[in-house]
Amino acid sequence: MNTASSVLAPVLIWERVLAEDPSVPWLREQGFDVRLGRPNHDPAYRDHRPADFIEDAQGCAAALVSGGLRITGAVMDALPDLKVLSKIGVGVDTIDVAAATERGIRVCNTPGGNDSVFVAEHAMALILALRKQLHVWTREHLQQGGWRRPQVFSAPMDGQTVGIVGFGRIGRALAQRLAGWNVNVLAHDPFAKDLPDGVRSVTLPELLAASDVVSLHCPPPADGRPLLDAAALAGMRRGAVLVNTARATLVDRDALIRSLDSGALAAAAYDVFDPEPPARDDPLLAHPRVLCTPHVASWTWQGFFGRREQAARNIALVLQGQPGASIVNPQA
Repeated sequence: MNTASSVLAPVLIWERVLAEDPSVPWLREQGFDVRLGRPNHDPAYRDHRPADFIEDAQGCAAALVSGGLRITGAVMDALPDLKVLSKIGVGVDTIDVAAATERGIRVCNTPGGNDSVFVAEHAMALILALRKQLHVWTREHLQQGGWRRPQVFSAPMDGQTVGIVGFGRIGRALAQRLAGWNVNVLAHDPFAKDLPDGVRSVTLPELLAASDVVSLHCPPPADGRPLLDAAALAGMRRGAVLVNTARATLVDRDALIRSLDSGALAAAAYDVFDPEPPARDDPLLAHPRVLCTPHVASWTWQGFFGRREQAARNIALVLQGQPGASIVNPQA
């Protein structure tokens, strides 16, 4: 697979996490000069200084990056040898793609793999946890002498209605996992085609009004406003639960807390926050009706390192002039 033009091309592995990262030996086997950026032992991927990236990436033809760095046109101008930015994950919002296109830099992402399955599994776990009151019946509750009580009952899934907002790969994977649970599945997605049997397409207000469970699997609106604002939340079925494994900005947090406090919503589960990680005094973390996880829906060994391997493969394919890379700006 090597070509003379690609042998020993300098490639930077940025934000490396574990020494076992399989993308490093794989790239070296292809003949690339792999340079290791600063290790990142912060799993929250806090923002890193562009100056550190510029220093590490000098002379590199490609860089494998993740979400903890914002790469602007100014950063690219400081790296004249850069030809490829290979982003781990689907979203490339931390990269100025237009600026990269102007400079002839290919931006790649990793849409493949089983991430959709992993996120759908996590959403399913959160749905069941909320319905079975696992945020109430905790180990701490038992340690404090608590036991079951008639003020709190678990709720079944059998015969309930689950509304899926966003019916792309993750939404469809969740619907597949709900099959056989004897639930009614509603979907809202203006772009979805060929819905599977047993899934009915409805408007967002219809979905919110009819669903016992609402699970979010869509990007936030382009205008920056929350999809579920106070009015939308008020339109949800009383006693419903909300699961958000997509983006925190999809929901008006203050309106959500008011709805939980009033009892209109029974509970909510969050795997995403704004900012990330959340502040320790974030009201969602302390709310008794909210179950929180630290953005781990796709945090599996297979998913994490599978994405890194795909990102490394994108670099090799582009630098070697081979087809098959996932390039978001082919016009570059």
